[in-house]
Amino acid sequence: MILIKIGSFEFKKRNSNQVDKIPRKKKKVNMKSARIIVWITMVFIFCSGVMAFIKASNVSQTNHKLQKEVQTYQTKLDQASTNINGYSPLLNNYMQGFLKLYLTYPNNTDAMDKRNQALSAYYATNLTANDQAGKDSQTFNKAYIQSIYTQQGVKIAQYYVNYSVNNNQTNGYLNIPFKVKNSKFTVVSYPYFSNKIDPVGHIGKLQSKYTKENQTTSVNLNNRVIDFTKSFLKKYVAAKTSDMKFIMAKPQGLAGKYKVANIQNLHVYGTKNNPIVQCLLTLKRSDSDIEHSENVTLKLSKQQTTYFVDQFNHNIGGN
Repeated sequence: MILIKIGSFEFKKRNSNQVDKIPRKKKKVNMKSARIIVWITMVFIFCSGVMAFIKASNVSQTNHKLQKEVQTYQTKLDQASTNINGYSPLLNNYMQGFLKLYLTYPNNTDAMDKRNQALSAYYATNLTANDQAGKDSQTFNKAYIQSIYTQQGVKIAQYYVNYSVNNNQTNGYLNIPFKVKNSKFTVVSYPYFSNKIDPVGHIGKLQSKYTKENQTTSVNLNNRVIDFTKSFLKKYVAAKTSDMKFIMAKPQGLAGKYKVANIQNLHVYGTKNNPIVQCLLTLKRSDSDIEHSENVTLKLSKQQTTYFVDQFNHNIGGN
């Protein structure tokens, strides 16, 4: 830079080689780009969290499935450890001892109390033997095994039994629900009489396993089902098997050998069109005052003005 003075004025002359400095602009932050980056980051974090949650849920479901499979295998192992697929001398010895007690009805209180106490050793813990002595007596004569089958997961042994009521011989087919584990047996539901099991038949497709659906039913539905159940059980006891084919899928009938003494512990569940009812049925022989109790489950289907019995089981559960 050259300084030139003229009079009282001074001038600066630019050097030809001098280059003026260009002031630099300060960089401004692009807010739109910043917002995009923030949103991308947030979306990434959210997606990562969702993926982690899904993976955790899948792991949980897998663990639950594995637990169910382990439980299924354990159940199969328990069933395999029963050491019985059908008849065995050990089972027959147990049942013969049980039947000798069960079909004996003394007509005095002391003997009946001893019989009930001995019978309790054969029953599951939630079953009771509290039969009362009356004027009539019943004695056990003999029993032969007829069949061993499974109904809703419960093993049942059917025996042909011969016994005497007041010295008059009679016979029938008695079904005893039982459970076995490690060669130990227990009667898990009250025995019941039925027709002889016919092993000859045409086997159709396997029915799907029923899943019990407990739900609250209306008072009107509850009353209708209970009224039908009481009427049906009285007819079942009095009628022949052939007379029950219009009301039952698999007809059964006791042909007047028994009378209904009591129906109690009635429980209704299921749906409006397919209700299910459970009860404790007490029967009394027509030729004596001797009674016995049976567990009953009826699976019904709604008809126009009544119900049809799709399943009639002599138990209140299964596996």
